[in-house]
Amino acid sequence: MTFRLAASVTILAGIIYAAYGWNRDPHHTKLPFGTTDLSTVERQLARLPKDERALVEAYVTRSNGDVLPKQFADPDNPLTARTFAEAIELQRAWNIKKKALDAKLAVTHAEREAKLAPLRAVVNATVVRAEVMTRNEYQARRNPNFYNMPYTVDKSPAFLTTIRIENRSERTIVGMRGSLDASDSQAYLKMDLCWIDLDDRQSIPAGGSIEILCGHDYRGASQQQRDFADNPEGRFKIIWEPKDVKFENGEELQSGL
Repeated sequence: MTFRLAASVTILAGIIYAAYGWNRDPHHTKLPFGTTDLSTVERQLARLPKDERALVEAYVTRSNGDVLPKQFADPDNPLTARTFAEAIELQRAWNIKKKALDAKLAVTHAEREAKLAPLRAVVNATVVRAEVMTRNEYQARRNPNFYNMPYTVDKSPAFLTTIRIENRSERTIVGMRGSLDASDSQAYLKMDLCWIDLDDRQSIPAGGSIEILCGHDYRGASQQQRDFADNPEGRFKIIWEPKDVKFENGEELQSGL
């Protein structure tokens, strides 16, 4: 074998070995397109270090399997990965940004809670009951004389909540406003439960409570509201945010929110 031939064989072997190594490296695996199902690349995923596998899985969940062209991607959160390696890099960058954002949001949340605390100490609102019923039943609950008046039969679904408002102070409350919402572990936005706006016609004595009905007169019952009425354990969390409270002696508390 001549020197030139031996050199050629060595170079060819190196190229073959490099190509084999490239194909064996799971980082070059292409992500499935348009799906979060990674079963087709499970074997390659299993060859990644545990932390990198978690990054790939988190990225695919976050991107919902979509791939955006770079020119159309959000520069602060590009979802452009086509391989495991690109997904790992983008998810690591996102985790760093999210950690900083979460810290900032925690400060904002603490400041908001501090403003609400004095009002929450004197008045509380809770959901006693949440129901889905026909529109006619809803109208009859809101107006006891409903069935004694001309009406159109309407069996479409409606959502109604019974809200209890408690005066935790030692003074009579003659006015108050605030929102009652529910955070949903399966949704990004909060669910509106009730905007409470009371005046001296619905005053609450010291240590007393009242109950009110709350709903939307011209809106049906969404699937989320149906789920809330079914009261699944751990899914929903009630959030009470009082805006202002007025006492009988004229004193007022305001959250400023």
